[in-house]
Amino acid sequence: MKKLIPLGLSFIGVCFLFSSFVFAGEEVRYDFDDVEVIYAAKFTANPVNVQADNWLAELAGGTDKSIEVLYGVVNLKKNQETFLAEEFIKVSGQKGSERFLVNSGSYYYYEGTNKYESIKSFFWSAKQLVDNVVVKDFTPPIKSITFYRKFAESQNIYMILLSSSNDGESASQEFWSAFPEENLYEADMDTFVDKGDSTENMFTGALK
Repeated sequence: MKKLIPLGLSFIGVCFLFSSFVFAGEEVRYDFDDVEVIYAAKFTANPVNVQADNWLAELAGGTDKSIEVLYGVVNLKKNQETFLAEEFIKVSGQKGSERFLVNSGSYYYYEGTNKYESIKSFFWSAKQLVDNVVVKDFTPPIKSITFYRKFAESQNIYMILLSSSNDGESASQEFWSAFPEENLYEADMDTFVDKGDSTENMFTGALK
């Protein structure tokens, strides 16, 4: 497993203070001493094929409205040791914002190499940040985002797509098949800004 290197992220004011994890039907508490942001990217995404009743279109303020996206990886530390790494995504629009944690991911490589060709990650509201707490709650409706990144052989990201679903449970089952073609947003790569190494700071094992 590659080592995750903490980086200062001056261009984004990202600060997470976690005090516990809460699971549906049971509460389990973990106190963290420190949280380090080790990778972050922000960009604007424009609608490609969006339905009016989709939760992300409603958050954006309409099917023709763009959204702002913040994606990143954080190290949760306890007693000066990394407890786990978590990927997060935050989407913002005219009607507010939502922030989810990753549930699963799949990785594709250029043939015969260890270089990423694409990465697909699944985020949903069943696992998210609420104030200072990470909450797992499977009470319907569960919103979800499938987050797709395409890499050049240089490992620079050249395309990002997001697909959102009002039915996160169904979307989680479909995640392992083809990328969704409905409710799509595409990143305007001219707005893309990141800090850290996106090919190293991937999901390493969050609590499921």
